Amino acid sequence: MSDFFSKLEAKRKRAALTESMTIRVTVEEDAAIKELANVYDLTRQDLIHDLIVEYVLPAWKKVESDAASQMAPPPRDDGRLFHYVLNTNKANSSEDHEWMIADGIAAAFEDGYKEKIDRIKKDDVVFLYESGKGIVGYGKANGETEERDHFGVPGKTRFQRLDGFVRLEKPVSAKDICVRLGRTIKFAQTLTYIFDGKKLLESLDGK
Repeated sequence: MSDFFSKLEAKRKRAALTESMTIRVTVEEDAAIKELANVYDLTRQDLIHDLIVEYVLPAWKKVESDAASQMAPPPRDDGRLFHYVLNTNKANSSEDHEWMIADGIAAAFEDGYKEKIDRIKKDDVVFLYESGKGIVGYGKANGETEERDHFGVPGKTRFQRLDGFVRLEKPVSAKDICVRLGRTIKFAQTLTYIFDGKKLLESLDGK
């Protein structure tokens, strides 16, 4: 009986972490989806979710990987401060996201990503970016890199604390960021260097 209740609790937790979404399809497309779901004894929701896992998420991972290969920021030959947009990892873990925005943390996770935190120096401005919504907060890095476990694996989280962290009441969307800077930016990578970040910061301070 204890196993049964454990399974129920695990199912409840998974449901609490899901988001609902609505898509519009034609009558013909809906009929085809229903028929395919019936053939494999699935609900339409389960069928669409499986398609997302099989095709959409791998495509997102490829976009992430391609973006990660972009050029690193220029040398700090004049000692100036840098501005970065840091993804809060919500697409992979809502827990990581909540921790970062609740505590004002600039963090990256797992090998190949966590090392990017080492680029951030004291007083650099970091904008926290939530996938699907935009910038949700910002602050100045304290310059002290720390590590902690990530889902039980030691040292997989590398982070810095953000001094004077400001959590925005309303996220600034990717489109709005581009409008404010007057140029197009892709926010697929974990850490994005913004050469005109001071302009973005001033627009946020002035709301």
